[in-house]
Amino acid sequence: MSMHHKITIGGTELIALQDSWGWLAPGGFYVGVETEAWEPYREWVNDDGLTVHNYGCFLINSGGKNILVDTGLGQWPNSLDLEQPPSLLDAMRAAGTDPVDIDLVLLTHLHWDHTGWNTRNDAGALELTFPNASYIVQQREYDYWTSPGEKPSSKSDYDRVLAPLVAANRLEIVGGEYAATNEVVAVPTPGHTPGHVSFAIVSGGERAYILGDVANKPVQVSEPEWYTTYDLDPVEATKSRRMILDRAEQENALIACGHFPHPSMGHIIEVNGRRSFHAVS
Repeated sequence: MSMHHKITIGGTELIALQDSWGWLAPGGFYVGVETEAWEPYREWVNDDGLTVHNYGCFLINSGGKNILVDTGLGQWPNSLDLEQPPSLLDAMRAAGTDPVDIDLVLLTHLHWDHTGWNTRNDAGALELTFPNASYIVQQREYDYWTSPGEKPSSKSDYDRVLAPLVAANRLEIVGGEYAATNEVVAVPTPGHTPGHVSFAIVSGGERAYILGDVANKPVQVSEPEWYTTYDLDPVEATKSRRMILDRAEQENALIACGHFPHPSMGHIIEVNGRRSFHAVS
């Protein structure tokens, strides 16, 4: 499968970009969910009992702007067992966009697997991967990860992926329903992290939601109560997930989730009385 997949939402173009992917054992990822609970969802599990874990980002062409939502793993060392090296820039170029063409980078949250390509190593020097872009992050998210005190190890490496943005005056801190264009607006969906946001695309009578880590696997469309070990506030995360999935279903909106199997976009449908995820082809 191609590392990019294009669709249109009204007058906007939405492109799923695959940075990398691997296999994940579902046991232990969702808190309190036994292996047997996956039995109705065998379509999402391979013969070895593993699920696909995608590391994806999204490119939006809206209002004359090239907007990148999240920046994936980047080129930095990690302990993941990946099936391919992180290749976001290759996927982007194959889709027809060069890194210098990005106008805005919208960050759903500041976990390391969503901020990795903020910067890159150029002959030993840190450079902005998207040098002409403003990088946008929510105030609540930025404050949480940069405040004193112990934090989970899943946070971004500030010195590597955020400090260079500050030094270059490229990091913009916003609050709430930030409008990137008149078609792309942030929707607060806290819980996974304190300032986590999703992004709504509304164009030409059509709608889509880029969910960030509101959901990590298609099974959560059917089982919104399942929460992961990485949700900092499971109660709030579940509330946000229910809210955004309910809204998407009511509006017949496409949902785009970077950790869903690539191309990681689809619709919510009802199958045998149960809400399910139906991927685009």
